[in-house]
Amino acid sequence: MFFVVTGQGLNGPLAVTCETAAAAVEKARAFITDGALDVLITDADGRQHPPHDFHRLLLETHS
Repeated sequence: MFFVVTGQGLNGPLAVTCETAAAAVEKARAFITDGALDVLITDADGRQHPPHDFHRLLLETHS
């Protein structure tokens, strides 16, 4: 499964592909720490996960 992390950075749009939910959450949190806005993780099924759902994304991939 793959995940795409997107956000709006200070210098324009950001997008990174990650192979695991854990890597995607780590990258998304780094984006937020760096001041990015509108950070989302999109999974391979097209579902978008905002920051308040990151913990659920990790739980879903471990069950």
